[in-house]
Amino acid sequence: MNGPGPQLASQGRRLAGAVLDGAIFVLTLGVGWVIWYLIAARRGQSPAKRLLGMRVIREDGAVATLGWMLIRDLAVRVIAFGAIDRLLVAMLGEGTGGALTSLLFIVAALWCVWDANRQCLWDKVVRTRVVEGRA
Repeated sequence: MNGPGPQLASQGRRLAGAVLDGAIFVLTLGVGWVIWYLIAARRGQSPAKRLLGMRVIREDGAVATLGWMLIRDLAVRVIAFGAIDRLLVAMLGEGTGGALTSLLFIVAALWCVWDANRQCLWDKVVRTRVVEGRA
């Protein structure tokens, strides 16, 4: 995104957000993170995005609502990669299939590093972008 309007979040901030979300998830045993997520996602944020001042917007510039966030994070990231994992494990065995799933997830997450719009693959699927600024 160039010109006026929200500025894309940097790759470094996106990485920091992913690490921070993981840390919050572990520290709260998942429960606190899920509750916080359900509150913050209404404004296009995860707990880490809330703390770091980032938000997810749709292609039309509107803030991603809870429904969009659930599709982006739950349906695409968790369910789709879970299905890919089960398929690869069934085809290749636990070690190879699991390793290939991990590699695919890492590539999908790092996609924002070289993508012109700084989108991870799940952002591309649901047509969202992560930008600077609180909702």
